[in-house]
Amino acid sequence: MPPIRSRRSRARCRTPPPDLIAEKQPRTPQRAGVFWVYQYAQALGITIDRATIRQVTGISERSQSDILHSNRARTCHNQEDGGPDPRGRKRTLTRSDTAAIADYLDDSTTLLDAKGALWQDLATAAGVELPSTQHFKPPGIRTLNGKAIRLACKDDEDIINADWEKVYFCDEFHFGLGPTVTKRIKRKRGSKYRYKPENVHRKKVTKKDTTAIAQAANPLKIFSIFVIIGPNYRCYIPYDAGNSNGKMNSRVYIQILSQLLDEFKRDGITLCQDVDSAHKSNAVKDWADKNGFSLITLPGVSPDFSILESMAHPIKKKVHAQRSMDSTALERFIKVFEEELNMEAILNMYQSFTIRLHSCRRANGQMTKY
Repeated sequence: MPPIRSRRSRARCRTPPPDLIAEKQPRTPQRAGVFWVYQYAQALGITIDRATIRQVTGISERSQSDILHSNRARTCHNQEDGGPDPRGRKRTLTRSDTAAIADYLDDSTTLLDAKGALWQDLATAAGVELPSTQHFKPPGIRTLNGKAIRLACKDDEDIINADWEKVYFCDEFHFGLGPTVTKRIKRKRGSKYRYKPENVHRKKVTKKDTTAIAQAANPLKIFSIFVIIGPNYRCYIPYDAGNSNGKMNSRVYIQILSQLLDEFKRDGITLCQDVDSAHKSNAVKDWADKNGFSLITLPGVSPDFSILESMAHPIKKKVHAQRSMDSTALERFIKVFEEELNMEAILNMYQSFTIRLHSCRRANGQMTKY
């Protein structure tokens, strides 16, 4: 039987797969190959130069050094999920957008009325295309809101919204002093119960006629107080106008404003007043211009523009519900004023006041109700 001859095995040259050949940026298999080469050389106690590794993997010597120093085999876009990005969400409004808004506001040709527009209208006028975002609750696409634009402009360009928070509202309150108070009789609805003989409150004459006759026979003493409210601010100043009906005059009004001058100028406060004859008199205007007291006068027949007018009814109603004499009138008013004045409701009105004014302007004065 002829002997069995064995042939000496020869080394085979294998062509590496395409994943291990770097074309542009090293991918995860190529980065891992660099680490395995160095681990293999370290285990055998030999040295493999970087030129040889480049010949095999196609990764340059500099890129090999960067890969080893990173101590990361995976590419940046092939990492394990590390949770939310600590840098936060991507900016919806870029710095170039806020810079365009700042340039528009700084332009000398931009009218003051245009600067008072809503933030969305302001950004559109500045040539900024507001991005739209997809939302799930409620579902739909929304345009960037005004609050987000305001915060971005404040952080990037230090632009503030000179809103109504620096504007305080004022009004005069008048209360009759004496034993007579307003009685609120409870009864059922309908004319049957309104005109029953035992219901003494049924109107035989109007309240206006009754008041005129009563004042002519025995004038009622009036307690007058000047009230100012603002965000987290309330103030009351009793005054005597020197007449029987408590009607404000220019002399007394200037005395009241003098007490507020230093505080309001220090804090940059503007006082919003109604169009009373004493408020718009030339004497008051001259005094305000001379002393730098900032005033805003609301248009006539517009009580809904004044936040204080909306808060006054429950205060007046509660004060009128009980007798008040000279010695206790101020004490009672202060107690009712501090209990009934809802500061949280006032803050909510301030936040929507600018939008309400713009809505009224766009509707040509047809929307003034809260």
